[in-house]
Amino acid sequence: MRKIVLVKVAVAFAVAFVTACSSSTGIVSQEIEGGPGQEITVSIAGVETGVFADREGSRQYEVQVEVSNDSNLPQTVTRITIKTDGSGAFQLQSSSQTFNEMIDPGKDHLFTVRAMGRLTRAFAREEARVVDVRCIVALANGDSYFYTFEGPVHDTTTP
Repeated sequence: MRKIVLVKVAVAFAVAFVTACSSSTGIVSQEIEGGPGQEITVSIAGVETGVFADREGSRQYEVQVEVSNDSNLPQTVTRITIKTDGSGAFQLQSSSQTFNEMIDPGKDHLFTVRAMGRLTRAFAREEARVVDVRCIVALANGDSYFYTFEGPVHDTTTP
């Protein structure tokens, strides 16, 4: 009799534990493609490059990322990732930086993200001299907004 009661208690505890874990109110995250009308908008405000290239021809770029909070609540940016979108002649190494910056509703904030980039091959004759860059902004609420930008590639062989 005592064994049966202990087994019933153990089963009841296990069911209660699983139910509590499955009904927790954790953060629900989602990836949102950026565009007009979104609560968070992102733009590339500028790009600066270092004068010298390393042995492989890579240069450091400082990308100025402007994040605008068009929502009604404060939003905290926790991470910004920049990477090349595609396989063009110019490539950026994926770069990610952590932040803890709250942006009030209706306000903007400028972030600097450093990335290394280089020409991996010569541009083909008819190929556009551009690079497609994907910028992903992660928020403390679990949401991530991603935007793709096209930018010109200038001669990277001379400082």
